[in-house]
Amino acid sequence: MKLTNKKNFHFQHIQSQILLILNETLRDEIYDEKIKLATFTATKLTSDYSYCTIYVDTFDRTKIENIISSLNKAKGVFRTALAKKLTIRKVPQLIFINDCSIDQAKKINEIIDNLHKK
Repeated sequence: MKLTNKKNFHFQHIQSQILLILNETLRDEIYDEKIKLATFTATKLTSDYSYCTIYVDTFDRTKIENIISSLNKAKGVFRTALAKKLTIRKVPQLIFINDCSIDQAKKINEIIDNLHKK
């Protein structure tokens, strides 16, 4: 399904609003110290607004699986915040996944550095 410019703008606006609301909720309403270590880096919303994939990162990469597990247990808090603040009919189901982009960027930088050394 191809989105028109107006629909595409609205769609991207909703995605950015979701990211903003989730980060505010994490900062203001979550008191579990394990979850507080997380940062939401990006969102990807399906075109029918039924699912939203949230990319999660943390400083301590060894604890990412435990953090994602805890985030899954706290989904209700995040969906409630979205329902209160978004102006869309359907609040999407949230899917938390590990954001590997920083790790991938490090690997690419290492490869480039190795090429420059040779």
